[in-house]
Amino acid sequence: MMLGGFGLFTPLLIVIAFWIFVIYMVITAVKLMRERNQYLKEIRDELRKNNHGNNASSGDPQ
Repeated sequence: MMLGGFGLFTPLLIVIAFWIFVIYMVITAVKLMRERNQYLKEIRDELRKNNHGNNASSGDPQ
């Protein structure tokens, strides 16, 4: 008798575990994209700084 109720409970646990995993993966992906975006911003700023310094020293228009 007890095993009949457990048969409904197991698929529910699988579905809940699946959605928890999906949410975890989305959060992890967003976090990684933010870190990558910050890294690219730092590279962009460094290139702008270097480019600005080169233009000023050579007398080229900016």
